[in-house]
Amino acid sequence: MVDAGTIETVTGSVGNARSAVQMVAGAEYLRFSSLQCIDDPGTHIRQPIHAESKVAIDVGARQLGENSPDFEVTLTLRCQGFQEMPVDGAEAKPLFEAIVTWAGLFALQNSTAEIFETLLLVDAPRLLFPAARNYLANMTRDAGYKPVIMQQVDFMALWRSRRNAAKS
Repeated sequence: MVDAGTIETVTGSVGNARSAVQMVAGAEYLRFSSLQCIDDPGTHIRQPIHAESKVAIDVGARQLGENSPDFEVTLTLRCQGFQEMPVDGAEAKPLFEAIVTWAGLFALQNSTAEIFETLLLVDAPRLLFPAARNYLANMTRDAGYKPVIMQQVDFMALWRSRRNAAKS
Protein backbone atom coordinates (compact mmCIF):
# COMPACT_ATOMS: atom_id res chain seq x y z
CA MET A 1 0.00 0.00 0.00
CA VAL A 2 2.82 2.40 0.85
CA ASP A 3 6.19 2.57 -0.85
CA ALA A 4 9.27 4.65 -0.12
CA GLY A 5 8.22 7.29 -2.66
CA THR A 6 4.89 7.78 -0.91
CA ILE A 7 6.54 8.05 2.48
CA GLU A 8 8.94 10.60 1.06
CA THR A 9 6.10 12.82 -0.12
CA VAL A 10 4.39 12.57 3.27
CA THR A 11 7.43 13.23 5.48
CA GLY A 12 9.73 15.20 3.22
CA SER A 13 12.62 12.75 3.45
CA VAL A 14 12.97 9.01 3.58
CA GLY A 15 15.63 9.26 6.28
CA ASN A 16 13.20 10.88 8.72
CA ALA A 17 10.47 8.39 7.84
CA ARG A 18 12.57 5.47 9.02
CA SER A 19 13.14 6.88 12.50
CA ALA A 20 9.77 8.48 13.26
CA VAL A 21 6.57 6.65 14.12
CA GLN A 22 4.01 7.28 11.40
CA MET A 23 0.54 6.35 10.38
CA VAL A 24 0.08 6.93 6.67
CA ALA A 25 -3.53 7.25 5.53
CA GLY A 26 -4.52 5.69 2.23
CA ALA A 27 -7.93 5.38 0.61
CA GLU A 28 -11.23 5.95 2.45
CA TYR A 29 -14.42 4.31 1.27
CA LEU A 30 -17.97 3.35 2.16
CA ARG A 31 -17.89 -0.30 3.26
CA PHE A 32 -21.59 -0.71 4.10
CA SER A 33 -24.74 1.37 4.45
CA SER A 34 -28.33 0.56 5.25
CA LEU A 35 -31.41 2.58 6.09
CA GLN A 36 -34.67 0.96 7.08
CA CYS A 37 -37.82 3.04 7.48
CA ILE A 38 -39.79 1.38 10.29
CA ASP A 39 -42.98 3.36 10.62
CA ASP A 40 -45.83 3.79 8.18
CA PRO A 41 -45.91 6.47 5.44
CA GLY A 42 -47.84 8.73 7.82
CA THR A 43 -44.53 9.60 9.42
CA HIS A 44 -43.60 11.62 6.35
CA ILE A 45 -46.90 13.48 6.44
CA ARG A 46 -46.64 14.43 10.11
CA GLN A 47 -42.93 15.03 10.68
CA PRO A 48 -42.02 15.12 14.37
CA ILE A 49 -40.89 18.53 15.56
CA HIS A 50 -38.29 17.21 18.00
CA ALA A 51 -37.32 13.74 16.78
CA GLU A 52 -34.90 11.83 19.00
CA SER A 53 -31.97 9.77 17.82
CA LYS A 54 -29.52 7.38 19.44
CA VAL A 55 -26.15 6.60 17.90
CA ALA A 56 -23.82 3.72 18.78
CA ILE A 57 -20.23 3.82 17.57
CA ASP A 58 -17.96 0.86 16.89
CA VAL A 59 -14.35 0.86 15.71
CA GLY A 60 -12.50 -2.12 14.31
CA ALA A 61 -9.12 -2.79 12.72
CA ARG A 62 -7.74 -5.75 10.84
CA GLN A 63 -4.30 -6.42 9.46
CA LEU A 64 -4.27 -6.94 5.70
CA GLY A 65 -1.59 -9.61 5.72
CA GLU A 66 0.63 -11.52 8.08
CA ASN A 67 3.48 -9.28 9.27
CA SER A 68 2.11 -6.48 7.09
CA PRO A 69 2.15 -2.84 8.23
CA ASP A 70 -1.14 -2.26 6.35
CA PHE A 71 -4.50 -2.21 8.11
CA GLU A 72 -8.13 -1.61 7.29
CA VAL A 73 -9.87 0.43 10.00
CA THR A 74 -13.67 0.54 10.08
CA LEU A 75 -15.90 3.07 11.83
CA THR A 76 -19.53 1.97 12.20
CA LEU A 77 -22.31 4.38 13.16
CA ARG A 78 -25.60 2.71 14.12
CA CYS A 79 -28.40 5.22 14.44
CA GLN A 80 -32.02 4.83 15.51
CA GLY A 81 -34.50 7.66 15.00
CA PHE A 82 -37.58 8.00 17.19
CA GLN A 83 -40.68 10.18 17.23
CA GLU A 84 -41.05 12.69 20.02
CA MET A 85 -41.24 11.20 23.49
CA PRO A 86 -44.91 10.86 24.54
CA VAL A 87 -45.95 12.88 27.58
CA ASP A 88 -47.59 9.84 29.19
CA GLY A 89 -44.20 8.11 29.64
CA ALA A 90 -44.75 5.48 26.94
CA GLU A 91 -41.89 4.52 24.63
CA ALA A 92 -41.35 6.64 21.55
CA LYS A 93 -42.17 4.98 18.23
CA PRO A 94 -39.15 4.14 16.08
CA LEU A 95 -38.89 5.93 12.74
CA PHE A 96 -35.78 4.45 11.16
CA GLU A 97 -32.60 2.48 11.67
CA ALA A 98 -29.46 3.50 9.80
CA ILE A 99 -26.04 1.88 9.66
CA VAL A 100 -22.97 3.41 8.05
CA THR A 101 -19.60 1.65 8.01
CA TRP A 102 -16.83 3.88 6.69
CA ALA A 103 -13.39 2.33 6.17
CA GLY A 104 -9.88 3.47 5.50
CA LEU A 105 -6.53 1.93 4.70
CA PHE A 106 -3.64 2.85 6.98
CA ALA A 107 0.02 1.86 7.07
CA LEU A 108 2.00 1.95 10.29
CA GLN A 109 5.70 2.76 10.04
CA ASN A 110 8.12 2.22 12.94
CA SER A 111 5.25 1.59 15.35
CA THR A 112 5.77 0.06 18.76
CA ALA A 113 3.36 -2.12 20.73
CA GLU A 114 2.69 0.74 23.16
CA ILE A 115 1.16 3.03 20.53
CA PHE A 116 -0.02 0.48 17.97
CA GLU A 117 -3.55 0.22 19.38
CA THR A 118 -4.10 3.95 19.86
CA LEU A 119 -2.99 4.73 16.32
CA LEU A 120 -5.52 2.28 14.86
CA LEU A 121 -8.43 2.70 17.31
CA VAL A 122 -8.14 6.41 18.19
CA ASP A 123 -6.24 8.36 15.54
CA ALA A 124 -7.48 6.49 12.45
CA PRO A 125 -11.22 6.73 13.36
CA ARG A 126 -10.71 10.43 14.11
CA LEU A 127 -9.70 10.83 10.45
CA LEU A 128 -12.61 8.70 9.19
CA PHE A 129 -15.31 10.33 11.33
CA PRO A 130 -16.09 13.49 9.30
CA ALA A 131 -16.90 11.51 6.14
CA ALA A 132 -18.97 8.91 8.05
CA ARG A 133 -20.89 11.65 9.89
CA ASN A 134 -21.65 13.48 6.64
CA TYR A 135 -22.80 10.27 4.95
CA LEU A 136 -25.18 9.51 7.84
CA ALA A 137 -26.61 13.05 7.79
CA ASN A 138 -27.14 12.95 4.02
CA MET A 139 -28.64 9.45 4.11
CA THR A 140 -31.24 10.33 6.76
CA ARG A 141 -32.07 13.63 5.04
CA ASP A 142 -32.45 11.93 1.64
CA ALA A 143 -34.83 9.40 3.24
CA GLY A 144 -37.16 12.26 4.20
CA TYR A 145 -36.16 12.65 7.85
CA LYS A 146 -34.36 15.46 9.57
CA PRO A 147 -30.63 14.91 9.13
CA VAL A 148 -28.80 13.31 12.05
CA ILE A 149 -26.20 15.88 13.03
CA MET A 150 -23.47 14.42 15.25
CA GLN A 151 -20.98 16.35 17.34
CA GLN A 152 -17.30 15.44 17.34
CA VAL A 153 -16.51 12.18 19.17
CA ASP A 154 -13.73 11.80 21.73
CA PHE A 155 -12.23 8.56 20.42
CA MET A 156 -9.59 8.50 23.14
CA ALA A 157 -12.28 8.46 25.86
CA LEU A 158 -14.23 5.81 23.92
CA TRP A 159 -11.11 3.63 23.60
CA ARG A 160 -10.26 4.00 27.30
CA SER A 161 -13.83 3.18 28.32
CA ARG A 162 -13.92 0.02 26.23
CA ARG A 163 -10.47 -1.02 27.33
CA ASN A 164 -11.42 -0.63 31.01
CA ALA A 165 -14.65 -2.55 30.44
CA ALA A 166 -12.70 -5.39 28.81
CA LYS A 167 -10.36 -5.59 31.81
CA SER A 168 -13.28 -5.93 34.24
